[in-house]
Amino acid sequence: MAVVKSFSREMVRDLSGVVDFYYWRGIPCARLWPRKTTLPPSAAMLGARLAFIQSRKDLRAVSGATRAAWAASAVGVKQAWLDYYTSIYMRTWRDFHTFPPVVTEYTFSME
Repeated sequence: MAVVKSFSREMVRDLSGVVDFYYWRGIPCARLWPRKTTLPPSAAMLGARLAFIQSRKDLRAVSGATRAAWAASAVGVKQAWLDYYTSIYMRTWRDFHTFPPVVTEYTFSME
C-alpha cells in the first residue's frame, strides 16, 4: 500500500487492472492490482468458500428481529454486524466443520 496525495479519474482509468486505487479511512491509497493464483485451490480453501456461500444462503433466512439482535450485539465491536455474523459463522465452520444453525436462530437479551 502506498499513500498518494490524490488521484484523478484519468489516472484510475489509465491504470485500471494494474493499480488499485482506494480510500482507507479517508486517505487516498494505491496498491498493485491483486493477481489471481494459478495454483488450484486446496480442499480447505474450497471448504471455506462453500461455508461462506452457505453463510449467505442462511442469512436470507434470518428474520428482522434476529438481524436487530445481531446489530445490538455488535455494538462496541469494531466490525459491522454482518462482518461479526460472518466471522462467527466461519470460525464455527473452521473449528467443527459443520454449518452453525445457531447464528441464524440467535436471540439477544439486554440485562
